[in-house]
Amino acid sequence: MMKLLVAGSALLAAVAVSLAACSGPGGTASVATLTPTPSPTPTASAAPTPTPTPTPAPAPGSVTLSINSISFAGTGAANSQTVTASQSNYGGQFAATTPATGQPNSCSGMATISPTTSSSSFTITPVGLGHCTFTITGGNGQTTTLTVDVTTTTVGGQSKRRTP
Repeated sequence: MMKLLVAGSALLAAVAVSLAACSGPGGTASVATLTPTPSPTPTASAAPTPTPTPTPAPAPGSVTLSINSISFAGTGAANSQTVTASQSNYGGQFAATTPATGQPNSCSGMATISPTTSSSSFTITPVGLGHCTFTITGGNGQTTTLTVDVTTTTVGGQSKRRTP
């Protein structure tokens, strides 16, 4: 831009000198004052930076349990068993549910599960006779079923001794 202004000033001085020389003896020369207009200077533009495409995280796999079916031969905390849930590409919480009381496969009155939300381990405690299921839900809505059967065995016979 500086070179343009210097060149424009030199051109203006040359025009003024030329016009003064053309006036001749006794003549009047008129000198026009020119105002130079700067030319646009091209600017280098930066090359656009491509935005990297993010790699999507792999979807969680199937929910798996350490055991899929538990049979209890008695009730109470002494008979409790632990089940572990896992799922590839998932590090969140698992939720355990059972159908509502009175619905088919409900564990209400037969078995409890605690906690109902866990990072992996659940404890199942038999509380009454029957067959029921718990649904374990992991990431991306993936589920699996834990089947629970609670039975008791009565051992013995008559309480009095028979005499022949």
